[in-house]
Amino acid sequence: MTPLRQPEVTTLTGSGTKAPRVPRELRVVRWAAAGIAPLIAALAVLGGLGSFTTIRQMAEPHFGGLAWIVPVGMDVGILILLAWDLLMEYLDLPWPVLRWVAWLYIAGTVLVNVSAAHGSFVGSVMNAAMPVLFITVVEGVRHLIRRWVGLTSASRVERVPTARWALAPISSLLLWRRMILWHITEYRQGLELQHRHLAAVSQLQQDYGRWSWRWRAPLADRLALNRLSGAEAVSWDRPEESASDDGRFDDQLMDITRQLHKEAEREGVQLRRDQLGRRLRERGFTIANYRLTQMIAAVRAESARRRS
Repeated sequence: MTPLRQPEVTTLTGSGTKAPRVPRELRVVRWAAAGIAPLIAALAVLGGLGSFTTIRQMAEPHFGGLAWIVPVGMDVGILILLAWDLLMEYLDLPWPVLRWVAWLYIAGTVLVNVSAAHGSFVGSVMNAAMPVLFITVVEGVRHLIRRWVGLTSASRVERVPTARWALAPISSLLLWRRMILWHITEYRQGLELQHRHLAAVSQLQQDYGRWSWRWRAPLADRLALNRLSGAEAVSWDRPEESASDDGRFDDQLMDITRQLHKEAEREGVQLRRDQLGRRLRERGFTIANYRLTQMIAAVRAESARRRS
């Protein structure tokens, strides 16, 4: 097998060890974040200043000279909630309640400002424009973080596309339910298992009747419908137990994945799915995304067992 390229390193550090060079794409992301972060902060400040006077005037009858606390507290609280939400997304520990509460407070400030426009359509649009723009920008950042973390995380469950929800809501709900119940992380793998489930149900309907198969079919056959998803999802957790004639876990692919995982550990980063797929394609392999994710998960499990 062709040996893998060793990671490039920089000069010796003060301790005499070689420091890994930061990947190019990570440097680009850092520069982009450094340039965008001040703009987002400026947008938040401008939005807060725009509604400060209106909210303060609305709060004066209740707070008197301390009315300024209300708009400042709301704006600071919104920023804290959104910043905490983005941090949780980055750590792959999302908690949507933070974002929902922040949206609720933003909606409240928009309603107060719109009421101050006294029915003017232009004034209402101008008061709502800045908060909507801010939410859009923050959601764009959150989506970027989700996608970035999803490339390195083997546990993130992909979303069912919105277009599929609109065109086939019932089957999309069943697909989403199966992915959540059996923790199927890849959308395409979920589609494949959904197709296999429907094919198995169709066979039972043909053998035992369109509706009566639910009680006429043997219990083992009915339980097999659930195992159809569970066995497929669990089998990848133990690669040494899941080898089969169809080449599901090829030793050569796993060797390449282990070597790339070791290189990534030496660089202090996690092995990403796109990186593994690119390196495998360079060697002539074609493999589905869900298998890439499962191989990475298996290698990480092996590494964790060795460390323990």
